[in-house]
Amino acid sequence: LDINSMDFVDSGCAMRRRVTRQNAKLGGASRKSDHVIWEIEVPKDLVGRLIGKQGRFMNSLRQASGAKIYVSTLPYFRDSQVCHIEGSSQQVEKVLSLIGKKFKELCLTNIYGLPPPTPLTLHSLLMTAWLFLPDGVTVEVVVAHQVDAGHMFLQQHTHPTFRVLRSLDQQMYACYSEPEIPTLPTPVEVGIICAAPGPDGAWLRAQVISYFEESNEVELRYVDYGGYDKVKTDTLRQIRSDFLSLPFQGAEVLLDNVVPLPDEDHFSSEADAAVSEMTRGAALVAQVTNYDNATGLPLIQLWNLTGDEVVSVNRALVERGFAQWLDY
Repeated sequence: LDINSMDFVDSGCAMRRRVTRQNAKLGGASRKSDHVIWEIEVPKDLVGRLIGKQGRFMNSLRQASGAKIYVSTLPYFRDSQVCHIEGSSQQVEKVLSLIGKKFKELCLTNIYGLPPPTPLTLHSLLMTAWLFLPDGVTVEVVVAHQVDAGHMFLQQHTHPTFRVLRSLDQQMYACYSEPEIPTLPTPVEVGIICAAPGPDGAWLRAQVISYFEESNEVELRYVDYGGYDKVKTDTLRQIRSDFLSLPFQGAEVLLDNVVPLPDEDHFSSEADAAVSEMTRGAALVAQVTNYDNATGLPLIQLWNLTGDEVVSVNRALVERGFAQWLDY
C-alpha cells in the first residue's frame, strides 16, 4: 500500500458535489408526456404543518390530486426543506392550489433544476453525504445504536447503498491497519470527517462534534453505526477521500410524541431496556412525522413487524408506563 499516493483530506472539501438537474416547469418544453416535476422551498418552521400530524395533510394532498408528493432535504438548504411534487400538470396544479390556500405565505416558485446557491458551506457539504429518512413514507429500518429510549440511530438496510457499507468497512480495515497514515492536524476542526478506531480492530467513519484542546480529546459522532464517544485526538486518522463517497448510513432520530415521565428529565434505564427489547434484531418500519425544534432531528413513529401484529414502539413505551404521550 503506497501511502504517499493516497489522497487524504482533513476538511470537508471532498464532499463537494454539484447537484445538476433538468428543469421542468408547468407548460414548459421539458415536459415528457405531460409529466411534471415541481419543487418548492419550505422553511423548516412550516415543514411540520405541511406534513401534518401523522402525515395527514401530506396524505390528503396525495388523495385529492393523485400526485406523488414528499418532503426531502437538499444539501444546500440549511434552514428549509423541499416539497417534491410529481405527476401530470393537472395533478401538480391541484397540489399547488391546495398548498397555496393553507400556506398563503409560502412561495410556490418551482426551484427544480435551479443551480445551488453559492458558496457551499462545510455544513451543507456534510449534509450532502447523509442518507436521510424520507418524509411522510414508511421505510424499513434497523436500530444501529440506541442513545436512550427516545433517541437512536437507524440504518435503512434495504437501501441500495447499504450493502456497500460492508465492503467499505473491509477497505478501511485494510488501509488503517498500515502504519504511517496521517493523524489529524491540530487544532482539530469541528465538523470534519475522520477515521476512528472501532471494536475488534475496525475503523469507522466519524464526525468531530467538539474539540477539547486542553485534554487533547474530541467528541465524535459515528456516522454509519451511530453513537457518540470522547477519544484522544492522536487515535484518529485523516480519511481517504474515496472513503467519503458512500452516503453516511446512520440516521439520527427521536421518537415522536414520547417524553420522559413527569418529574423526570431523562428516560429511566427500564425505559431504555424496554425499547432495546422491542427493537433489537427486529423487523422495523419508521416514518418521519415531524422535526424537533431544538435539535432539528427527525421525529419518527416506529413500528415492530416481527410478531403477528404491528406494534407501535412509541405507544408501547407509554402503555407500559415508561414514558408519557405528548400531543402538540
